[in-house]
Amino acid sequence: MNLAQVLRTAPDAPSAFQSARQRSAELYADILAVAPGGDGRVDIEAVQSRPSILRRTAALLSEALPPGTDRLVCAAPEGIAVTTALALHTGLPFATVTGTGDDARLTGEAHAGEHAVVVVPLVGAAQDPAPGPAQGAAPVVRAALDAGMRVSHVLSVLDSGSASGDRSVADVLREQYEVRFHALFPALPALPTTDQKEVDPR
Repeated sequence: MNLAQVLRTAPDAPSAFQSARQRSAELYADILAVAPGGDGRVDIEAVQSRPSILRRTAALLSEALPPGTDRLVCAAPEGIAVTTALALHTGLPFATVTGTGDDARLTGEAHAGEHAVVVVPLVGAAQDPAPGPAQGAAPVVRAALDAGMRVSHVLSVLDSGSASGDRSVADVLREQYEVRFHALFPALPALPTTDQKEVDPR
């Protein structure tokens, strides 16, 4: 296969030349580049407004979907953009959850017994009033479970909640709902520790 054929058949030309790790690192750098820095918060709306970021994010999230997934579920409106991108990439339908906390309700087509995966762009989002590191994900999971769906996983683009307490988001979701958690990236990259010694380059 020559170069012209590779470029014609590759859905995303860089994937023909980059490893999965390189593509993931490049996506993470692009996400952080559109997020404001300095205050530890990520502008998830800015991240979701970039089609090139959404397309690559959907491709990575699709690799984390468990076999047999019937439907995606997300919170409206904050999760609709990334979930739509994932639905278009995989062909899976999705339902939305409106309201927060105990008022969260599933809307749209959904059926009891379906194997659902919850998609939350940013776990630990400040706009969710529920306390704890799993804020943002828990009301969506509860609404899907209340509708009779089987929820196995929560997928997130960014995780800003794991550092907020002793228990991680994964621990909370597993203990409370028997649901697995997977985030593509931490909300902010880990800072180097101050006690690291400089290595003499000579």
